[in-house]
Amino acid sequence: MSDSEADLAALRQAVIDALVDSRTASQVHDDAGRLQWVSEQLLQLAGADDSTEVGLGMSLDEGLELPIWSDMLSGTTREELRADLARRLQPDHDLPPLWVSPVELNLAGRNRPVGMLGLGLRAPDGRPAGTALVFAPLLPARVLALVSEGDEAMFTRMADLTEPGRRPTAVLFADIDSSGPLARRLPTPVYFDLVRRFTTVFDDLVARHGGIVGKHAGDGASAFFLAACSSGGGVGSESAAARSALAVALTLPGEVCTIIEALAADGVGLDPDDCRVNVGVHWGADLYIGQIVTGGRLEVTALGDEVNECARVEHVASGGQTLVSKTLVERLDPDDAAALGIDPLRLTYRPLAELAGDHDAKAVRDAGTLAVVDLTGVSPER
Repeated sequence: MSDSEADLAALRQAVIDALVDSRTASQVHDDAGRLQWVSEQLLQLAGADDSTEVGLGMSLDEGLELPIWSDMLSGTTREELRADLARRLQPDHDLPPLWVSPVELNLAGRNRPVGMLGLGLRAPDGRPAGTALVFAPLLPARVLALVSEGDEAMFTRMADLTEPGRRPTAVLFADIDSSGPLARRLPTPVYFDLVRRFTTVFDDLVARHGGIVGKHAGDGASAFFLAACSSGGGVGSESAAARSALAVALTLPGEVCTIIEALAADGVGLDPDDCRVNVGVHWGADLYIGQIVTGGRLEVTALGDEVNECARVEHVASGGQTLVSKTLVERLDPDDAAALGIDPLRLTYRPLAELAGDHDAKAVRDAGTLAVVDLTGVSPER
């Protein structure tokens, strides 16, 4: 390699290093249009693995016909990209060094509009050194700022569930006990603040313990804690998933008490007995779980009998109870149980129907024989 070629290569490497740090979906071509580098983020978007041929060292014309790029980019987009880069690789072109083109990427079977930011690379003497392409969402900055407030690790776990499938999962449902009377008692803005604080605490606990937040409905919330699975998103084992769900369930009541104390300090007429949280936790050995993405939401949901059963368990809980199914507790190995302050051999279970009585026919019908235990008051792990 001549000194001149080495200088161009060093310039491209400096750009690559900067793009690595930016964690963007991007790629870099050399001064002949050959693909030099593809970011890990772009490979993940494309669904590439270690065996995928991405075309490193290939010319643009040749590389764009590889399955990874032909599947992601439409024929029209590929032709426009070829023509655009061919013009910009000419030594005497007078095109701006920075340009933006709207393109559509086919990701997980859906066309997603993104902006392609192009940067023409030139050596100090003006010679073309290559191009860098960065793919970014076409979203206003204020919308991106909202998205960035979320927990990145949880968003990553959600992204791992692009393809729905059957996965062993711990399920948790929670809501504020006697919320109807509480809502009537408090001014609406104060009750809204209470629900917002409850939701924030719940989501933070779920994220901290490796879970995925499910649906929120009023003052109710749900979460999923996946065991190890091939597509990612798991916490490592069935015992770890059960431990994570129980850690959230056992910590949440104390966090809600802290919320009430803060509101009381602000002058709201509440004490901890006025606002308790009911929790139900259950195990789903084979839940069908995955993303639901629409124009208005991105969420993960799970379907299966155990999800419905967990909802019934939580509905039967009252007065701030934490009801947990036997099937979930028995997923714990001794170390995880000890970390939670639970001795599974000392627990006594009751059929849910006994706790439901005559007032909850749906719970008796759907999960009456389910064995549950009340873990209210168990000290969570620290």
